[in-house]
Amino acid sequence: MNRNTHSARANDHRTTDVLVVGAGPTGLMLGCLLRHHDIACTVIDRRDTIDPRTRAVMVHAAGLEILDTLGLRTTVEDAGVRRTRIDFHTRHHALFTVDFTTLDTAFPYYVNVPQPEVEAVLADHFTATGGRLLRGLRYTGHQEDEHGVTAEAVTDDGPHTLTARHLVGADGASSTVRTALGIDFPGITYPMSYLLAEGAPTRPADPDASAMYIGPAGAVSLLPLPHGAVRIAGPVSPEALDRDSELSTRHFRDTVDALGFGPALRFERVDRIAHYQVHERLAERFTSGRTVLAGDAAHLNSPAGGQAMNTGFGDAWALAWRLAALDAGSPAPLLADYDRERRAAAAEVARTTGVLQLLDAMRHATTETARDSVQRSLTGYAEAWSQLYLRYHPAPTPAATPASGTAPAPAPGTAPLALPARTGHRLHPGARVPGHRPEPGHHTCLHLPDATPDPAHLPPHTRTAELTPTQRAWLPTGTTAVLVRPDGHVARTLPTDPHTTAGATAETEKEAA
Repeated sequence: MNRNTHSARANDHRTTDVLVVGAGPTGLMLGCLLRHHDIACTVIDRRDTIDPRTRAVMVHAAGLEILDTLGLRTTVEDAGVRRTRIDFHTRHHALFTVDFTTLDTAFPYYVNVPQPEVEAVLADHFTATGGRLLRGLRYTGHQEDEHGVTAEAVTDDGPHTLTARHLVGADGASSTVRTALGIDFPGITYPMSYLLAEGAPTRPADPDASAMYIGPAGAVSLLPLPHGAVRIAGPVSPEALDRDSELSTRHFRDTVDALGFGPALRFERVDRIAHYQVHERLAERFTSGRTVLAGDAAHLNSPAGGQAMNTGFGDAWALAWRLAALDAGSPAPLLADYDRERRAAAAEVARTTGVLQLLDAMRHATTETARDSVQRSLTGYAEAWSQLYLRYHPAPTPAATPASGTAPAPAPGTAPLALPARTGHRLHPGARVPGHRPEPGHHTCLHLPDATPDPAHLPPHTRTAELTPTQRAWLPTGTTAVLVRPDGHVARTLPTDPHTTAGATAETEKEAA
């Protein structure tokens, strides 16, 4: 048991602001971010210890930025290996590359780090900052009213009751919270089995890249891990294996050898072997009253691009400041905004991880022209998989009512989400500002240092913009300041026209309060 983890039996504190069910990476990240906002939080989990199996591996730039905000990035990086490329190899010796070094961030790379290591770092930080982590406590249901949520759980010594203002289900693909809410989880299950093995390779891995090896009837990824180990995994079986059937080392070796890459995909020693099914699913809604879904409880997607843990981090990042604002008395529509934004984000992740057609194009790219076309099609994948450039588009403005003749103003920053066009990233409202670190709980106005508006027209919480030259180039012409939400997304840009700026400032002060 983690030294800072409390047993459920020792728990004398049954009331908290936010109760999180599930101590995986999403639940623990949310707990850490809530403590960053000074919100009381309890995380419960049915397991007595961290699951030691390596599941998710990759932490991308957006996740690294969140970890850096918490002061945890270096610790996580020290537990993993840094990589700057993903290379795609084919049987006809074509090489295609997704390069992360051009990302406009302080961390233009990704880190391969086993999920249990990430969970351990987050758990230690959560409890060290005053969070309460209760293991061996299984959620069984809850009720809620206008005052809060009453959750029921059980341990070996009987039932327990916990109360909170809000409940978050971050309890994985088989979420009991989602089931209790009666929320459907539609989607598909891929027809093939994914095989996985970890251990010591016969050849050292590339020091800069992870790789995908594409054969005639399958493909596997090779992910370098700490201490010289690698993971080889992918859809190499033509049909699904029975869930309970055993997979032998020899079966794995023979199946992977059929791809035709020989020693490049062989192990000197196998430490773990498994097979699993891949699902692509999206919950019909992420919120219900005071209860919210996050992480795998809300969405599942292909492992391509290493998106699962990172999308859960994005959920936590988007949710923490909203729960902090709700605790301070802000309006409940913030949770509806979370639902709209993060459902669209998960749908976009599913789109960018559906790479079966792309892999098939690589298999058949036998001419220089075809290879150039495939490489061009990879433009934007580093940006998409890094999750740095997500954009929340403004929500549709309600139609004017006959009585008033005017339409109500949309809530700041609300919207469905989509990636910007591959040709550029305009910092219009909704766009994310990579690398920006707002103050907890506040919108921040970033004043551009070379702009000269009347100071009286700038709102509170204004400071000189911390934008890179590339980000400055993304701004609309005439921008003097950018109002940034606590999650780093632009709420609005302020123009140079003092009359327009003054009008925007009046609303901005309300948003920043």
